[in-house]
Amino acid sequence: MSCQALTRWFSLHGRMAKTSLAAFSLPAIILAMSTVSSWAVSGAEWDGLSKGQVLVSQNLAPANTMPSVEAKILIAKPPEKVWKVVADPEKLMREEHKVKKVKILSRTATKQNVEFSVLMTRFLPPFNYVLLQELSPPSLLTFKRISGSFKDIQGSWKLLPVDNGNKTILTYTLKIDPGPFLPIPRGMLLNAVKSDLPSMMKNAKSAIDKGV
Repeated sequence: MSCQALTRWFSLHGRMAKTSLAAFSLPAIILAMSTVSSWAVSGAEWDGLSKGQVLVSQNLAPANTMPSVEAKILIAKPPEKVWKVVADPEKLMREEHKVKKVKILSRTATKQNVEFSVLMTRFLPPFNYVLLQELSPPSLLTFKRISGSFKDIQGSWKLLPVDNGNKTILTYTLKIDPGPFLPIPRGMLLNAVKSDLPSMMKNAKSAIDKGV
């Protein structure tokens, strides 16, 4: 191809590219991005998730800050369907045996107050607390403690579309500080939560599979 021909080719296709980009609507761009969002997990993580594994990690925070735990699981449902259960904690936790009570106290389109009673160990009474959950459908639910047991609780449920939007990587994160009045060291409490995460995520997946 001659230099003149190359110049004409780039001129023509450059105009076509500008026209094509201008024709894209914002929803179309978001949809295109969602089809390739599996970049957010590594190849090793994706391999484990595809095999049905629950991936659990822990972040040891510096002094005077809260450490965190995280768990991921792959669900063979699109985020819109997964969200319907994630945003309804009474459904999401219905198969979690350590959660003795879940009650939505109030709800709007963007937030809800939810009461929990959780039996973490048979050696201690249930922990009772209320979380404020903020809703950003269908991709993010964040929560924080507003009353009850513990000094502080923070966390989130994140929904990441993969496989052209046909599947969802569901990620749960939690930070928790028992405070000075509970007879549990913070590290011990977090380790107990971490050990329970695989079963909790599988129970959540089961509830989602049955609820959509």
